[in-house]
Amino acid sequence: MLTSDLLVTRTSKGRIEPVYAHLSQENLEIADSVIGIFQVHVGRTYGELALAIDSFEGVNYRFIRGLAQILERRCTIDKDSAIDPVAARRAVFEESRGLVTGDEERTAVLDMAAKRLSVKSDDLEKALWADQEDNLLVKEFQAMTPEDLLRQYNLSLVQTLLFKAAGMEIQIEDNYQQVFWAIKRLGLMYTIQDGRIYLDGALSIFKLTEKYGTAMAKLLPAIMMAGRWSLKASILKKTPQGKRIYDFALDHTEKRIFGREFEDGKISFDSAIEKEFYQLGFKGWKVQREPAVLKAGQYAFIPDFSMERNGTRIYVEIIGFWTPEYLRNKIQKINQLEEKESMVLLVNRNLACSGSEFETDNVFFYDRKIPYLEITKVLRKYEVKQLTDEVTKLRDMEISLDGSMNIIGLDEVAGRYGVSLEALKEVIKEQDNADYLLLGDQLVSDEVLDTIRGELKGVRKHDDALEIFKRYGIKAHTQALESLGYRVKWSGLDPENAEILKIKT
Repeated sequence: MLTSDLLVTRTSKGRIEPVYAHLSQENLEIADSVIGIFQVHVGRTYGELALAIDSFEGVNYRFIRGLAQILERRCTIDKDSAIDPVAARRAVFEESRGLVTGDEERTAVLDMAAKRLSVKSDDLEKALWADQEDNLLVKEFQAMTPEDLLRQYNLSLVQTLLFKAAGMEIQIEDNYQQVFWAIKRLGLMYTIQDGRIYLDGALSIFKLTEKYGTAMAKLLPAIMMAGRWSLKASILKKTPQGKRIYDFALDHTEKRIFGREFEDGKISFDSAIEKEFYQLGFKGWKVQREPAVLKAGQYAFIPDFSMERNGTRIYVEIIGFWTPEYLRNKIQKINQLEEKESMVLLVNRNLACSGSEFETDNVFFYDRKIPYLEITKVLRKYEVKQLTDEVTKLRDMEISLDGSMNIIGLDEVAGRYGVSLEALKEVIKEQDNADYLLLGDQLVSDEVLDTIRGELKGVRKHDDALEIFKRYGIKAHTQALESLGYRVKWSGLDPENAEILKIKT
């Protein structure tokens, strides 16, 4: 954002919009010149940099000052002194013992103070006012292209304008999660109605206006990440006739004029317990951080995690220590969830609640560690239910298998019917597949098994037998051997010494 005095807008017929800096040749040259001023002033004082900017501003004061304000954030500016300026001034004051009236007396005081601080007199004199803004040193500067500077300037204009918003309406067609994560992280107040998100502005609620207005402006980059988006805002502006509300509108068609500075995609956690949960392994279940936006009455609810397996999804919310108001709001939201039956709650044992406040059965308390066994028991119930439902579904269907294939991979068949491999195998075991044998995750034709049976005659080494199975693409080697009437004889731990023996009947 920019400071409010640098916001340039135009109004017409009750509407307001920033005066954007389009990527014209003139604007690009101005941006390049301002970047150049910063580059040549690395190693010089901030006062010299400010003077150079002042001399370049001319009639484009607010535009150039706005560009400079953005670039200043890319600088490392710090004092350049051998000792702390405050300590230097204190030492000189104590050595002066009153008013210094001449150059000789001044030099003597500086020499004594320098000796006391074990520094040179010149270094002491330089340090005296090194912490004053004009004397600070421009130590580093991260340059950017003129195009990126203009785009960032345009984004900053809109953010500064939204700082004065009395309210905002947002519509997005994707990127819901990122937008609501940002809303949640920034502490913004919102409602949802007819697919639109309504935000209360900084000027319409009882909050610190500056802090809340900044948070509202910071939401803009997340909105702009969506493929299609629009926003409408009511902007309060002072006019000669008094304060007036203007309408501001923006959508994805203007996205090209804005720079976008977004998060790097790194997963972040609010607590060590959340990080621990994410790193735990739940066999067959994929854990995802903040996976969806759920409807909770007129509000949105973003659970901490989801756990998915074969199309079944459950949500996990970790409720750690917080304020009583936070806990009451959390309970209210969870109880309004349409998906609360699929919610697992992990509640800090130190919270002032019993668990009965939540309208869901899957409430577990933790104390420093995740209750892993309790969670796996819940997951197992879902696994059993899913298996039962899928088996029932398959029993009512005619399963189509390619009878022309000697080996049928059941992974592909299960995917085609949208069921788990376990459910498909359960149903296949119940059916009469006269020409095939179920081996592991494959159906193997009797024809192939007869051929292998012939090739195994005279074979003794286990490794040689495995090569035969691999050549035909059979994966469940041990089960295949047993089905053909063989067992493995192990001699020590070395697999090269293992043999296959015909089972006597």
